[in-house]
Amino acid sequence: MADKQKASPNVAQGEDKNDGGLQSLPIRAYLDQTVVPILLQALSEVAKERPANPVEFVANYLLQHNPDKK
Repeated sequence: MADKQKASPNVAQGEDKNDGGLQSLPIRAYLDQTVVPILLQALSEVAKERPANPVEFVANYLLQHNPDKK
């Protein structure tokens, strides 16, 4: 069961140098800080728009609204 709490191999190996301590967070806290906020925005928009292809809509939304995009 402890294996489920491990981060992805890329994060565990320290490939993300600007993680700000994210490597040491439990999975839920990591997702809450990194993925959940933007994903909730994307899901809210897909609910409003109701596109024919919601998965593609969410994917495009995430790419266009990536807060880490430089």
